[in-house]
Amino acid sequence: MRILVGGSWITVSCALLTALWSVPQFLVTGTVTLSSHPLFVVLFLFPSQIGVPVCLLVAMNSVLLISRGRLVTTARRLLAGGQILTVVLLGVCALLLALPTTFGREFILMALAFQVGQVVVAVGLALHLHRRRRLRSHPETDDPASPVHPDT
Repeated sequence: MRILVGGSWITVSCALLTALWSVPQFLVTGTVTLSSHPLFVVLFLFPSQIGVPVCLLVAMNSVLLISRGRLVTTARRLLAGGQILTVVLLGVCALLLALPTTFGREFILMALAFQVGQVVVAVGLALHLHRRRRLRSHPETDDPASPVHPDT
């Protein structure tokens, strides 16, 4: 579970940084460009190089957790589903790059694909935090993932 939650924090942070670079450009000009601007490296290049491999790791871990039936809460399902969605969208973008009929907008699609999947992960993280705070304020509430032990 630590890989799922910790990796999700990393990927959402990286997606936020890449969004700060790509979304304003896309909204203003309709394109996302490579640049020699110093912020390009900080806001797009480094976060992408960190976020995408971590996302791949967390998505593989998510598939393992799904196969073991460990995703019992909505927050965990959103975390895993968002990571898998991100990998699938990035895979589609990579396939588009390999086709001979590329249309020149794959860079835009790749940046936005990373961010779309991470929005789902961010919602999962918000639910995860809400649930943790609720459990801390009400310690008598039992974790739904733990086995039920009736008092005798």
